[in-house]
Amino acid sequence: MSCAWQRRLNRLSATVGERIPEPVQLYSLITLTFVLHEPDPASGDCACCTVVWPCDIVRHAYRLREGF
Repeated sequence: MSCAWQRRLNRLSATVGERIPEPVQLYSLITLTFVLHEPDPASGDCACCTVVWPCDIVRHAYRLREGF
């Protein structure tokens, strides 16, 4: 009897599990976002995206942080 279908299922479940971050990982990613997407002192734009700061990514990260 072949177990190929189960190996395929195990690979799929592992991938889905890896995409769902633990709370600590999520908080560290939010913190990293705040570090990378800081305002540029010269222009006032986001240093990473070069759009008006706060960019959409920072706004989203702030909303996620407020959810904790």
